Amino acid sequence: MIARRWLLALTGLEIPGGIASVGRTIARVLDEEIAAGRVERADRVLLYDDERSPAPPARGVQWRARARQPLFAAELWLARVALRPDLLLFDLVGLARSLALPGPTPPYAVLCHGIELERIEPGSAHERALLGAARLVANSQTTARFVRERFPAVAARVRAAPLCIEPRLTDRWSEQRAAAAREGATGAAERAHDAPVVLIIGRVWSEERGKGHDELIEAWPRVRAAIRDAELWVVGDGDDRPRLEEKVRAAGLGDAVRFFGRVSDDELARCYERASLFAMPSRQEGFGLVYAEAMWHGLPCLASTRDAGAEVVRDGETGVLVPYGDVAAIGAAIAGLLGDAERLARMGRAAFAEARERFGYARFRRDLLAALDLGDER
Repeated sequence: MIARRWLLALTGLEIPGGIASVGRTIARVLDEEIAAGRVERADRVLLYDDERSPAPPARGVQWRARARQPLFAAELWLARVALRPDLLLFDLVGLARSLALPGPTPPYAVLCHGIELERIEPGSAHERALLGAARLVANSQTTARFVRERFPAVAARVRAAPLCIEPRLTDRWSEQRAAAAREGATGAAERAHDAPVVLIIGRVWSEERGKGHDELIEAWPRVRAAIRDAELWVVGDGDDRPRLEEKVRAAGLGDAVRFFGRVSDDELARCYERASLFAMPSRQEGFGLVYAEAMWHGLPCLASTRDAGAEVVRDGETGVLVPYGDVAAIGAAIAGLLGDAERLARMGRAAFAEARERFGYARFRRDLLAALDLGDER
């Protein structure tokens, strides 16, 4: 039985990043459940947000607090006492530490994204919050396996709900593709006539140097030796960007590597449509939404065998998998794909179809609601 009264403790809805994208998608699921009469209400306490955040639904959300640390814990405590929810859902394990405050504690669930769980210390508040959850919802089968192995005491409470591409993005992108088709312009046509572009999207933080930016830059001379006009486009920002830009200059790749920083949704769509290949040979993806997004735009993907990228990208069918950190393999794989237009196009068509089949909203909605059915826990 799905809970009737929910309380969502979310990092934020109108902030950048994948966590917020997942939060917006979950909020949409619950809005639909409220409209269908299966859920009574789904109130929200948000750690970060801004004034662009959409108004709450007409029904089901009366309590909608914007907070800042340390006010988040206080706001959540007030909501717990006032609303007496049947289920409390956290989108990050760190937020669940606020349950240390006294008061009624409903059954709660925590979304598990992957990399944040690697940093949990034994006996810490994070670990206590994780171990106390009635349900741990993993963003992929890869993350689910990691949680079960790392925290065997809660293995039976782990469920996987692999992520989907945010529906507000796919809705917008579908409209843009339809408009482009009416005007006779398509991403595929642009790719066929311009210099090949390999795209990587992701934050560039010095504390998270595992997405593959360094390896792609180091592999680029090999790529250029085979495909002389190939460009690497880097989308995303962070404190490690100056170091990467200097690395590009030192390697004499200034004309081959472009840094775009953070871009709007529309600009992101244009990058996907212009690119020939998406490459993120990462070691730290709990799921990797950008792989699915790239596939939705008909891009084959290069991922590593080290993380959940191997769960999203089918090696030899919708892209290629390489060992993490193997610069020679990365360079050879990219050059091989860019140099074989027929294979690249075949993988792109397969990626386009698979993104719609495996990473659509309807499938995620079913998986999420099934994962959060705590009837067998009560």
